[in-house]
Parts: sequence; C-alpha cells; structure tokens
Amino acid sequence: MLQLTDLISWGATRECYHHPTDDSHCIKVMQKGKSAETLQQELNIYRKLKQKLGNFICHYTPELVSTNKGLGLECELIIDDNQQPSQPLLNYVQQQKLSAEIQTQLQTFFQILLDNDIFFYDFNLMNFVVQERSQHQRLIYIDLKSYRHYKPWTYLGLERFFRPLARHIMKRRIRSLYHKMNLSSPF
Repeated sequence: MLQLTDLISWGATRECYHHPTDDSHCIKVMQKGKSAETLQQELNIYRKLKQKLGNFICHYTPELVSTNKGLGLECELIIDDNQQPSQPLLNYVQQQKLSAEIQTQLQTFFQILLDNDIFFYDFNLMNFVVQERSQHQRLIYIDLKSYRHYKPWTYLGLERFFRPLARHIMKRRIRSLYHKMNLSSPF
C-alpha cells in the first residue's frame, strides 16, 4: 500500500499526490465521500483512447493502486524541465504567451477528436496543460472523465446515440474555447 503524504493539488472531486517512490508519477485519489468508480472509468477511457490521442494525454499505469487514501490512479507527473508542475493553458492565455506551436497542437488535437468521433465536452483552459521540455511545448488534455459525458437537461442524452448532435455540441464547445483565447476557430 502506497502512503500518500505530499499533496500536489486538488479539484472538485479528486486530490493529486506525488508518488511516494517514483518521482515521475503522481497518484490521483477521490476526496472523502466520492466514489472511486470514477477512477476506474477514467482508466478504461485511457485504455480505449491512448492509441489515438498519444501524447495529447498523460500516460497511466495499467491498474489502480492501493493507497492509504483508498484506490488511486497512477499517472505521469506532468512537470517541466525546471521540475515544476506544468502550467495550465489559462496561464499562457492570460500572459499572452500562446505560441504558434501550442496553437498548432490544439488544432491537431481537435482534428483528431473530430476525425475519430471522440466526444469530449469540457474544454476549459484549466483542462489543458503545457509541458515545457527541451525547448519544446507539449499540449496535454487532462480531463478524460468528460469523455461522452454531457450533462445538460436540454438534449436528454440524445448525443450518445446521434453522432451529428454530439459533433455539433463538441464543435460549439471548441469554438467557445477559441473565443476565450481571442482566436478564430478553425472548426
């Protein structure tokens, strides 16, 4: 059992800790009262999409691990050359440091999603990080749990069965993200 003590960050439902024995990994666990089923679902999504999305997502180990905080999802720790956590895309937009390299990768990522009917719906600037390594930038989408998970009351879940509707919703979300970055959307 892994003893997690070094908290990196947390979100609405999960906490992320440094791996106690592997500096290149971290462990995501659910906050108290939240179901660990979400971690298994995310791992299943990773297994399904890792070939198509490649380096646009962080890499996970094949199984959940046992920790003092419950089951955990072990994954690549996304850090820069300076050994600091990679920054969210939001920081690059706010500091007006959105490079052509990142813009190209963002467009490529969205094109892969559209070409393969991979439907994500949560494209906010905090769900992407930019890893700075060897004077190159790598865009990484970190919200796999939003795969095929759309929650509005208006469509009643029809996007799960009607691909044109799912594509329409996702394109609208993509255009919204480009708008937030003050860029013209190619989609």
